[in-house]
Amino acid sequence: MQLLKPAWVNHEGKAIFSVDLHPDGSRFATGGQGQDSSGRVVVWNLKPVVHEKYEEDEKVPKLLCQLDQHLGCVNSVRWSCSGRFLASAGDDKVIIIWQQSSYGGGAVFGSNVVNVESWRSVATLRGHEGDILDVAWSPNDVWLASASIDNNVIIWNTAKWPEQVRVLRGHTGLVKGVTWDPVGRYLTSQADDKSLRIWRTTDWTTEETIIEPFTDCGGTTTVLRPSWSPDGQYLVSAHAMNNGGPTAQIIDRDSWNTDKDFVGHRKPITCVRFNPNILKKADKSVQYCCVAIGSRDRSVSIWFTSLKRPLVVVHDIFDDSVLDLSWSSCGRYLMGVSKDGTLAFINFSHHEIGFPLSEDETNALHLKLYGKSAHTSVSAANPTIIENPELLRLREEECARVKAASVTSELNQRPTPPTPQRAPINKQIETRTADGKRRITPMFIPPIEGVEAPNKSYEASFSSSQQERSRIVVERVDEVVEPNVSTSSRPLPNAAFSHSPSKPAAQPPLPAEFNGVAPGLPARFGKSDSEKPSEQANAIPVKRKQEEPHQPVVKRKRGRPPLYDRSAAPQVTPRTPTEPTPPPPAPAPVSRQPPPTVARPVAETLVVLPEASMSKATRIQVPGERSGDAPPPLLVVENDYRTTSTSTTSSLGPPSLHRVSRTQVNTASWSTFLTSRITAAAASSTTAALTCQDKSLHVLDIITGEMLLPPLQLPSRASQLFLHGGSLAVLTTDATLTIWDLTKRKRVLAESIRHLVEGRSGGVKCVKVGLDVEEGNNDNKNGEGCSNNENNGTPVLLLSSGEAFVRCKDLGAWLLLGDTASVRRAVQPEYTLLPPCHAPGQVQEVSRPLASLLHQTAAYSGSSRVTRPVISEDARRSLTEVFINRMLTSARYLKSSQDYKFWLKRKIQFFIKEGLEKKLREIFDDLLGPRQGSSVENSETKSWMPKIMEFDKKSLLEEFLREILLAKNSLQLQRLYSEYKEQLDSTAVDMI
Repeated sequence: MQLLKPAWVNHEGKAIFSVDLHPDGSRFATGGQGQDSSGRVVVWNLKPVVHEKYEEDEKVPKLLCQLDQHLGCVNSVRWSCSGRFLASAGDDKVIIIWQQSSYGGGAVFGSNVVNVESWRSVATLRGHEGDILDVAWSPNDVWLASASIDNNVIIWNTAKWPEQVRVLRGHTGLVKGVTWDPVGRYLTSQADDKSLRIWRTTDWTTEETIIEPFTDCGGTTTVLRPSWSPDGQYLVSAHAMNNGGPTAQIIDRDSWNTDKDFVGHRKPITCVRFNPNILKKADKSVQYCCVAIGSRDRSVSIWFTSLKRPLVVVHDIFDDSVLDLSWSSCGRYLMGVSKDGTLAFINFSHHEIGFPLSEDETNALHLKLYGKSAHTSVSAANPTIIENPELLRLREEECARVKAASVTSELNQRPTPPTPQRAPINKQIETRTADGKRRITPMFIPPIEGVEAPNKSYEASFSSSQQERSRIVVERVDEVVEPNVSTSSRPLPNAAFSHSPSKPAAQPPLPAEFNGVAPGLPARFGKSDSEKPSEQANAIPVKRKQEEPHQPVVKRKRGRPPLYDRSAAPQVTPRTPTEPTPPPPAPAPVSRQPPPTVARPVAETLVVLPEASMSKATRIQVPGERSGDAPPPLLVVENDYRTTSTSTTSSLGPPSLHRVSRTQVNTASWSTFLTSRITAAAASSTTAALTCQDKSLHVLDIITGEMLLPPLQLPSRASQLFLHGGSLAVLTTDATLTIWDLTKRKRVLAESIRHLVEGRSGGVKCVKVGLDVEEGNNDNKNGEGCSNNENNGTPVLLLSSGEAFVRCKDLGAWLLLGDTASVRRAVQPEYTLLPPCHAPGQVQEVSRPLASLLHQTAAYSGSSRVTRPVISEDARRSLTEVFINRMLTSARYLKSSQDYKFWLKRKIQFFIKEGLEKKLREIFDDLLGPRQGSSVENSETKSWMPKIMEFDKKSLLEEFLREILLAKNSLQLQRLYSEYKEQLDSTAVDMI
């Protein structure tokens, strides 16, 4: 291994944010800051870096081309898989696609640099509303993904610049990294909202959202760059936490498990990059992958998935954070860049890093694991005759577009086979035989066709010593069955595969720093034959999640108990066979006098929710407008600011003091003290609220620090505190919710919500007063739902389990908006995905209050990875229709026209997909209205309303009819389309 830091690779002292090696190994590109706050992309020659003789040869150019067209710092540069294009993105919110020109180079304007090569811009992509932090090319360069601080990921069509395929919305924080899996089936994005999302490329919806490894992450990093392994089995993320230490989280592709991670770095992980090749040693058949990890601790670690320890750790390789890493296509060269403006180059030999598999071997492995590779495609033909000329025109346009785009992988999807009936895999039926032995009823579980599953012959899994608890639900049947046990002692057929957990060996403590060899990760492909038992015993284990101690069960042997335990056994008096059994004693006489009165103890307060608690020092940002470039003001809570001595802890001694202050730029504008420990705090632009352990509630002016009210005494200790504008809500441990209007100094609500929180996991997520309903959305002509004035003071309750409740004053009850978690799990996943919070395509965006409210629950993701009950397809279709109808009812109650239109359209799409022509006719007849010349025209005209909510029914019908043309089964419903299209056109002619 050789380590080199070429001083001539620099951006004139400015930071370098990205690096990428060309697929042919001839050059590499860097991106970062240029002069005068502009961005700079530089294409360098790789030969002077690899070979010293070329570095000393003045005839060999080092800098090939310098590109200064970006107006902001360049955050990411990536070569396309073919090496034909170079994509660069930066703070100027644009992506520039570069291509080499044949005209040669020239002098750079305003600089002494002379370009040897000429690179021209072939496309400029605009679509993001904020800085772009990362870009990634899909396999075969079909798409380009970009991540931005506008919380979105945009998919670009590389065959038709600057066409956008889809804008992926779902993150609530800055998106700082994207990566594709090697077969192009998934796209991964990581953001500052402490989540990692996996998107399906077939329909661009969320496959899985991973949150747990990132919940304890504090602070942030400049970039968050995850990476997929070249075999597609594992995804490694940046900036995760495990037991308070920074890790790189390993995510299993099969089930998205997060029980393994890379540990050892002292500061958060910023970037992860897998070697693009699947490797193997020359004298061994074990295949493995190699990954490089960069961190804010200025170090880089390189890991093999076949080893428990890192291959090498380079400490203090930079003077600042590592921002990007890149491997060469041959797998021997690794480059890294830092914010200090330098580049590091590491050269491995094939004996150190391994030999890469050939392209054919890699494709064969992908086909074996996933049934496809980056070079395969599927197609299907439809022999149905097209009768409608408009359908024929749309089909021809679609075929022309597909041919021009050359999209061969994912546009033509194979139809999803129906889900076969399976027995539940997390349940077993247990009965008892006459002799008391257990008997487990076997259940047949057929395989599911079309579901991606790894090939068991390919041993590609990290070994793990973690013992998970069984999730099997045992259903005991109170019946006695006859045992049917054979007397033969024939061995079990699967006995060779049984194993028992080994006793864990003593583990040495983890070192504070890397010392050449740090704690590592278990082998991904199992242990090779060359590993000795001594090496395995002395290896440092992986850092795992904390587990509950397993209590061993001591089984009693048959026979008499040992002597040391006979004292605990009951004494039995021996009796001779001829001795008669004594009669039972006569019952004692019952007294007629009443029992003496016993004083009952006072019942303790029922604790339904956990009590709130705060650390010794807590800072809360005060919402509101900032003054210039100054940081926002903070509400600082300092518990135990002045504590009393142990000798004065009695009730007569002086109390401890707990300080509350408002600071900005380390300067306190006011401070006050409380005598009871503060358990919860909240701040708005005008008010600060605090609860204490003595069940008191304090309300302060956020500007002056004065007490607005004397301390309010709560019935029990506070569990949660919410402050929105002029509304203050306190939820106590006995599940009593109290809401005050601080502006009017009056109580809005005070009642128990125990019936809402009991039986649901997670508790209360948010309490607010008022719904975000626009004036144009409130059409209360029918007298249904809530008016705009009622919406402004309507209490809303959001639970962590995903339910949303709104308080109806007239009914005196809480109304459920949307549906429960059990129904959502049973519904077809594509119909649980919520629309954006605002309706696009209008002059002024109109809010969707129902979507905005349910988005805050983060429970309507539309993911197919959610554990779903095993039910029949007919039952699933029925529940899907029930779910959509409940969403329509919720939108109608809130008087949200945009929400109602979205779910009505979703209902039409569901009926079209299932081919329910009768139900489609019912909706279309209502939208079309009474037919001209009908015998009951007068009666229908009187009862029929031309508008629904604020939309014209016939305009909606015209829009919904187009959904038939866009559906996959449009040919089955083309006559229905023609029928209603003709009637709609004739109605329009009659009106003229």
